Amino acid sequence: MKNKSISRMLKAASPVMVVCVVVALGASAVAQEPIQGSWIFTLTPGPGGPSPFSALASFAAGGVFLGTGEDDRVNPVSELHGSWQRTAGNKYGSTAYFFAFDPTGHAVGLLKTNQTFELTSRNRLIGLSNLSLCDLHGGNCTLLPGVSTIIGKRMIVENLPTL
Repeated sequence: MKNKSISRMLKAASPVMVVCVVVALGASAVAQEPIQGSWIFTLTPGPGGPSPFSALASFAAGGVFLGTGEDDRVNPVSELHGSWQRTAGNKYGSTAYFFAFDPTGHAVGLLKTNQTFELTSRNRLIGLSNLSLCDLHGGNCTLLPGVSTIIGKRMIVENLPTL
């Protein structure tokens, strides 16, 4: 009797188990966005701005954007922290904030950058970026003049040492 009850329960639960397995497999196989990964950027500020500079940026799953520039310790500013999203087709946008510090190391404001990106191939992108000065809470932002251009190339794993 007991075996028949277990057998009936398993038969009844089978469709539910199949659905759970399919959902679980589907969730783990969700396609990653083409922009996800880490990139090397060359940013060229608009006329009257500083010289072009290099930056590193990462687009993580869930919309997390992180970045840092070659002169961040000289300027001095923190790393960039923000969010990204697909806006259409092969186009993406991000908004990121980073602290600006006085010579004694105290934060004096937040800088906000809004960026647009377009993938031109799997491993290349172009973009535009603006910059705003905000209070320490990310409010009362004033757009600064100029727009920077961005050229990016994806970081690719290569030449791995043999273990």
